[in-house]
Amino acid sequence: MNWDSAITLAFAAEQLFAAAQLLTSDLVPWNRALRIAYERHLVPLVENDSFLPADIRAKMLEAHRSYLREKSRGLSREFARELANDLMSILREIMPLLNRVSGRPALELDKAA
Repeated sequence: MNWDSAITLAFAAEQLFAAAQLLTSDLVPWNRALRIAYERHLVPLVENDSFLPADIRAKMLEAHRSYLREKSRGLSREFARELANDLMSILREIMPLLNRVSGRPALELDKAA
């Protein structure tokens, strides 16, 4: 993996975690969390996806498209939860790649929380 890809993966992991955290927060209303997660975290990822592995890029683009589809139909609390799950799933795929780059043993995201 080249350095640009490693940096992009680290950026993606940070943005995915922040978005998922917003979407699962009890402190931020779900509709505001969706808007912020999309505008501040998903859009920058989609705009900077060129160095992501193809399978992760495809999942990011699908998350982006699903948000746009749901927005046209009417966003819901349930969609916020589904999107959070999708983003955490992508993050779980990124973590082993980052661990390999850093030379650290694989960290399981579920155990780290």
